[in-house]
Amino acid sequence: MRKMESNELNIAWCYPDMLNLHGDRGNIMALERIGKMLGLNVNVKKIESFQTEINFDKTDILFFNVGEIRIIESIVDALNKQKEELDRFIENNKMIIAIGTTGAAFGKKLIKLDGKQIDCLGYLDMDCNQRDMVYGNDIIFKLNEDESVEINGNQIQMLDIKTNGATILGTVSYGRGNNGEDKGEGAKYKNLVFTNTLGPVLVKNPWYTEKLIKTAMATKGIQIENSIPDTDFEVERKSIECIKEYNAKKEKK
Repeated sequence: MRKMESNELNIAWCYPDMLNLHGDRGNIMALERIGKMLGLNVNVKKIESFQTEINFDKTDILFFNVGEIRIIESIVDALNKQKEELDRFIENNKMIIAIGTTGAAFGKKLIKLDGKQIDCLGYLDMDCNQRDMVYGNDIIFKLNEDESVEINGNQIQMLDIKTNGATILGTVSYGRGNNGEDKGEGAKYKNLVFTNTLGPVLVKNPWYTEKLIKTAMATKGIQIENSIPDTDFEVERKSIECIKEYNAKKEKK
């Protein structure tokens, strides 16, 4: 793999005015901040509407923040118009990050409370069912591919997720994850990443943001040799320890 020749990270921020719940626009701010700390010029292009075509050739990360369940069908319809390009983007290991409810668009099917079934994009082997009650709590999990990476945040769950044969992103140590039964959190296919974790997750876990950026750059053959000192993440590290202590007290009650 060659040394870094280009210092550009190109992010397509999909449908920001519609996928705008829980302050998760902070995820984009985190990508910009950590990218700059790694010496990159971070370019963010907003995909403003479902009618706007995505330039996949000039995109390193395709980013989807969390939105309402009613938006899922529109996301699926919009992306199906560029399905061949999206297929190629994913199979070439390019990165997609989908947060919260929006991840359902990349699963196989979504069943709403009224019984309507939406056939989704099908990249992640998982089925999503809308809940009649919203679940909310903290969530802490470790990546299955690298247990040294611990991630924390919040979860406001409007779906029960059955992951079937999907590769699970992480294992929950506290919280609900996909369904509250199997300790699984999120799902992954190649570099398509789905997590239920809010927070915003990339603000609260800058070490994970760094890992995602390095992976996205490596996919286009650019190796980032330097790393951000962990001392720069001291506040976030202390925060997760405080949250663990607080949750331990809750569990004892």
